[in-house]
Formats: sequence, C-alpha cells, structure tokens
Amino acid sequence: MKKKTSMILAIALILSLALSACGGSSSSGGAADGEKVLKVAVGCSLTGTGAKAGTAFEEATKMAFEEIDYKVGDYTIQPIIVDLTDDPEKGALALEQAIVKDGAQVAMQGWFTTIAMSTMDVAAKYQIPYMFNYGAGQALDEKWATDPEKYSYYIGKMYPTTDFIAEEYRDVFNNAFESGQLTGEKTIAIYGEDTDWGHSLGDNFKTYFGDAGYEIVYNEYFAAGTTDLYAVLSKIQSTGASIVAGTINTPATAAAFLKQAKEIGLDSAIICHSLNENADWHDLCGDAAEGVFDQLPGYVDERGAEFEARWKERMGYDASVACESVAYDCALCFIDMLQDCYDMYGVLDSETIYKFGCEEVQTGNWVFENSIMQAAYKWEPGRLSPVVGEDAFYYPLGQVQNGQFVAVWPNSRAAADAIF
Repeated sequence: MKKKTSMILAIALILSLALSACGGSSSSGGAADGEKVLKVAVGCSLTGTGAKAGTAFEEATKMAFEEIDYKVGDYTIQPIIVDLTDDPEKGALALEQAIVKDGAQVAMQGWFTTIAMSTMDVAAKYQIPYMFNYGAGQALDEKWATDPEKYSYYIGKMYPTTDFIAEEYRDVFNNAFESGQLTGEKTIAIYGEDTDWGHSLGDNFKTYFGDAGYEIVYNEYFAAGTTDLYAVLSKIQSTGASIVAGTINTPATAAAFLKQAKEIGLDSAIICHSLNENADWHDLCGDAAEGVFDQLPGYVDERGAEFEARWKERMGYDASVACESVAYDCALCFIDMLQDCYDMYGVLDSETIYKFGCEEVQTGNWVFENSIMQAAYKWEPGRLSPVVGEDAFYYPLGQVQNGQFVAVWPNSRAAADAIF
C-alpha cells in the first residue's frame, strides 16, 4: 500500500509539473516585470491534524511580510504557501513541487518533526536552504548529525530538542519532593501520541526522571486523533503513578484525555505538554485542565500584546502564545536574516542565503535579538537546535490555577507556587 501511495504521489507531481503553466501554489505579494524577486516556500500544514496551526502559521507569516511591504532591499518577497500536511511523503512532495514547479529559492518554517525529517532530504537534494523550522523531536537533530555536510541546507532550527523540556519538568517535581509538597513513591506514567515528537519527549521523560530515581510504571502511546482514552487512563490509574507525563498535539485528543481523566477520578499530577498551544484550550477542557502542568511561552516586551491585538482584529479569535505568536516570531527572524544577508552580499538567492546561513547563523556569529518571545535566538557549531538558557531560548513552566496558566518554575520567573 505504501509503495502504491508513493507511486500515486509521484505521478501527481509529474502531472503538476507538466501543467505548470496553468497555475501554482498559493502565494501573496507580487512583483512588476523586471523587478528582483525572492520566492520563499512557507511551510504550513494546512490539512490533517495540524490544520488549525497551519492556517495560523500562514496568516502570522503574512502579517510579518506585510509590515515590510514584502520588500527587503530591492527585492520583492514572494511567499509560496506550501501545505506540508501531517504526512511525511506528502509534505516532501509538496516542498519539491514548490521548488521545481514554482521556483522557490529558499524555504522557511514548519511544525511536525516527521515532516521536517522528510523535507530535510528535499532541501539537500535541490540544494535549497531551509531556514528556521521547528521540529522539536530528537530524531530531527540526530538525522542532521549523521551527515552535517549533506544536511547543511537545513539551518537554524527554532525549537530545541525535548531533553531540556524533560529536565525542567524533572526539576520542578524534584523540588516538590525535596520540600515535602509531594510525598510517597516517586513513580511516573509516561503517555503520548504515537509520533516522533511524542516518543521523543516520552523517551526523555523516561531518561531524566529515571536517572533521578523515579520508577517508570507505564510507558505507552496512542494514535494521534484518538478521543476514546478510557482504557489508556484506566491502565495509568491502576499503576498508582504520582506523576502522569506526556504530550498531545491534537486539541480534541488533549481535551478528551483531561476530561476522561477527571471522570475516572485520576488524582495524579498531570503534565500535558503542548496543551496551551491552542488558544481555546480552556473552552475545550474546562475544569478538567485545572492543575495541569505545561511549558508557558510568553513575551519579552509589549510587542507581544500588540501582536495579539492585531491578530484578534484580523482573525476574530485570540492568538496562542505557543502557536500564532511563535510563527510570527519565526517570520521576524527570517526577515532580519534576509536583511543582514542582503546587506552583506547585495544579493538574495539560494546561494547567498545558504552561505549566510552556514557561515553566520549556524556558527553563532549571527544572533536574532528582535524576538517578541525570547531573549535571543542563537546557535552554535555542530548543533542544529538553538542555544537554551535564560539569556537565549527559554520557557518557564506553568500550571493551570483557577482557570488560567500561571508561571510556577523556576523560582526566578514564578508568579505563584505550584500546587500538588
């Protein structure tokens, strides 16, 4: 079946290339005849389980480009919106079509680790720089490290690997046991969606909590999109785990997990990482989210609130700090990189952007300090993910208290004490 699907996708690409004169991918902006143009493939998963986030990525990116009137130097920026879906083969094919058919010279952004891994090969094949993808799963960094020269076209990943996430959760619970807020056995049940991202965070939970003396009493995964989780939760409840830790990207699944956990009376401390990536998490979960732990993205200055106000006016609903705002921040980073590349070379094309990316971005010579969310984005040689630290990329941990997420860890950023 997989070979048949691949053949169908390949035929579809051939047909689309043959009909290239008839149309192209969705794009915004335009250029007059003779004007210099940089065509940018913007990775957005517009269909599948990430469709809502994908639409948010598209609109947030457009907002950033509109602010510069789609111009950098004497170049017009022409975005080519690429539906990467939630399927690696389809995502790779979509990017390939954007390059071959639509003439994309550089790519940016993306959400799922599995898609990032497949598009990494497309970028290498066509020698097109792919800037500032997210892909937090450990597998992406590991693949990049297998052949840094081949995969050097993948540059400046925006989100670090899941090891630092698991370490932060471990620290808050260690502190709770040491201070006496938590008592009893140090046991943890690990769950999550059956994806590279889900396994990546789960594996690091297993490593970091296990090394700290916690007993792993459950470690299983379920299909993305699952909404009947009673059997899973009953197994977890039967273990008596003091901590239940995992990640769910699908909003309906996260809501089902927490509501059903409340229904059966699961009284463990719950980590539901990625919950607040959905601005309407409280509408979906209600009181079932009370007490849940998650990382808590935030803003470094008033520009964050300004962005949210403009987003609400444009789209009619609230922006999520962990989704819409992240995409906007990524676009700002990309635009700053283009401007500095143009200032250095006077030319914006695949060759100059690749050169700037390799020699300036990925080495740490270039730092993005105009972020609305982080102190700075910076990288270092030999590592795809950004540098983590309170002076670089850093998110505190939050907990839902009285229907709102509040920062509870580390103490330097806490607005309230964690409740166990």
